[in-house]
Amino acid sequence: MSENASLSPPKPLSNHFQDLYSIIRSTVILVTIFSILWSLASTALLTEWTHSFSFNDNSKGLVIYSPFEWVEIKWSFSILMSMITVIPILSFMVFRFAKPGLYPHESKWLGRVLLINSFILPLLIFIIWFWFVPEMANTASSLSEINNITPRYDVAEITKLAIGITWVAIVWVVLFNSLTIIRFTNEEIGIYDWARPRLIIICLGLLILTLPSIFDGLRILISTLVIVLSDLASKTAPLGGNGK
Repeated sequence: MSENASLSPPKPLSNHFQDLYSIIRSTVILVTIFSILWSLASTALLTEWTHSFSFNDNSKGLVIYSPFEWVEIKWSFSILMSMITVIPILSFMVFRFAKPGLYPHESKWLGRVLLINSFILPLLIFIIWFWFVPEMANTASSLSEINNITPRYDVAEITKLAIGITWVAIVWVVLFNSLTIIRFTNEEIGIYDWARPRLIIICLGLLILTLPSIFDGLRILISTLVIVLSDLASKTAPLGGNGK
């Protein structure tokens, strides 16, 4: 059997949009549910996280200047964690949506990429929160020590740094997966040229507008790098029946 014969008969375009709408709706519902569940544990998790800072001697090194801002941060943390939780489920739904229109080698490549992203992203986020950010903060603290002066660090600003990096990683994975999917399914659905610039503009705007204030001055640079790298990475996917 040739690779062309392995493709399922094309469905009407309206059916594809209905499937996409179902995936989006299910994702929104799951993110909402998991955000509520994560919010129940967010205080305990963030408190435990602050213990990873070496300058936090009995919680005397960290302070909160704005309790209302801390509430906002806890919900931001909960929403981001829910997105990370949902990404493996979303990857499965997206793969099931795209598979009928893919050649075998495309299906295998996409399945591996989605599986790797589903496991690599949580691991990357764990490293960011429990190694990279604490090490960065601890190093900055050791370099700014002044004799006979006890420094105080705004835990909200440190948490915003971790949240911002997490958000960048999530947007990169989501945009890369989305561009790869529409590139793979372009032969059957034909929306790549229409959807690609819109996805890029949406993600670029999201990053510029939603990155925490601690990233002021770097918003455009970081956002542009994320978009460019996601777009370039998506173009490495093998296309067509000949595997090129």
